[in-house]
Amino acid sequence: MQKGLSLPRLSGASICTVRQDMDGRGFALVDTPPFFGERLPPRFRRQRMVLPSHDKRWWRLPELAQYACWLETMLDEALPEEAVSLTSLEFRHEPSGCEDREVDRLHADGSYLRSVWTLYGPATIYRDGGIERQIPHGQTLLMTAVGRARAVGVRCTLHRRPGAGPERAVIVCSFEPRPAEPPPVSLHRNVTQASERFS
Repeated sequence: MQKGLSLPRLSGASICTVRQDMDGRGFALVDTPPFFGERLPPRFRRQRMVLPSHDKRWWRLPELAQYACWLETMLDEALPEEAVSLTSLEFRHEPSGCEDREVDRLHADGSYLRSVWTLYGPATIYRDGGIERQIPHGQTLLMTAVGRARAVGVRCTLHRRPGAGPERAVIVCSFEPRPAEPPPVSLHRNVTQASERFS
C-alpha cells in the first residue's frame, strides 16, 4: 500500500451487504482498495508463495499483510458470530497457457471460507445460480467453502480457473474459525499495525 494510507474500512452499509450475501447466496463481491497502487511491484511477478498467518515473511510483504488484515477485519464485522481468522494467504502466478485439470472445472474448496482476488489477467469464474460469471476487476470474491456449508447450512460457492490463456496472478486467502486455545501470533496484523504507526 502507498505510504501514508491507513487500513481502509468498509461502510456500515457495505458490511451489512456482505453479511446478507454470505448468509443468503453464500458468497459476496467486495470492492477492493488498490493495495499495490497502480502497478504490482516487480518482486511479486513470477512467484508462487504461501504465507501462514505466523510466517516471518509478512515483514517483507506489507501490502499483502494489509490486504489480509483488511479482509479479516471485514469478516469480523460482517460475520461476528462465526469468528474466523486468516490461516494462510497464497500468491499464485500462473504463466500463459497454464492448465490444471483439478481447478479448471467447477469445484468447492475444502476449507471453511476462502477469498480470491485477481490482480491481473483473466479473472476466476464463479457460479451464480445457473450462470458462470467472471469476478469483476477490482473486486474480491468471498466464498463459502465446505466447512462453512456444513456449519451454517449455506451452499458452497462453486468456482473455477478460467483455463488456459494469458498469464495471471491471484491472491487466495483461507479462513477458519478461531480455535479455543490462543492461536499463534498473527504476524500479518503486527506488520499492518507497525505500518500504520509509521505512516
